[in-house]
This record gives sequence, structure tokens and C-alpha cells, in this order.
Amino acid sequence: MYSIHLFQLDLNPLLIISAFPITAREFHFKSVILSGYARFAVQGKSFPGIIPVTDAITEGIIYFDVDEPSLKRLDAFEGDLYQRIPIRAETKEKEILNAETYVIKPKFRGYLSSKEWNVKEFAKKYLDTKTDQVYT
Repeated sequence: MYSIHLFQLDLNPLLIISAFPITAREFHFKSVILSGYARFAVQGKSFPGIIPVTDAITEGIIYFDVDEPSLKRLDAFEGDLYQRIPIRAETKEKEILNAETYVIKPKFRGYLSSKEWNVKEFAKKYLDTKTDQVYT
């Protein structure tokens, strides 16, 4: 089983899994802070990417006990733009958790805008649309 960090804090995490039927499963989760990474908009797209940035902080969610079939579906969904890497994230209670997250591959970092990705703007603009239109 795996623990996966996703960077969609401020949205109901279970809504993410059901609104974007990637795994067709629900997982236990905790809100976390990922230090040393920043989240930016991908140019011309509705979705974000994270990259290492000194002194940056990205809020997110860690899903626990992600099974192998669900992990494969997440990998396929994230596609070639991202790579899954091991990270250590911290809960509000200062607990350090080991997990994995998806970061933009170095060769694709030029696709990121200089604008931080805003999850509230994303939710307002895209969550009322069909799932297949959200990530186009």
C-alpha cells in the first residue's frame, strides 16, 4: 500500500475522488504541508504542477493505503508531464509522514507559468463542468 500526496487543499478531498473518477475509491486522508515545493499553473491549462522551490510551502492532502491498481490509475491520469517522487510532509499536529507526490518533470518545467495556481479559482471555474472538460 502507498501514501500519496495530492495538492488540492481547500476542497473536500472525497469530492475530488468522486468528481474526478480516477480511482473509483475513497481513501482515508490527512491535510499536510509540503515544504520545499511550490505550486504553479500549467500554461494554457486548468491544472497545476509542483516543483522544488527553496523556502516554499504547498498545502495538500495525503491519501493513505492507496492500492496498486489505484496507484496505476493515478499514474496514468497524471501522465508524462509528471513524475512520482518520495516526499516527507507535515501534519498540523507536527507529525512527519512519508508519502509520494507528483512533480513536474525537469524537462517540462518551462510549461509552468510564473503564476501560482489557486485552488479556489479552479473550483469556482471548473467544478461545475463535466469531469472530462476539467483537465483539458
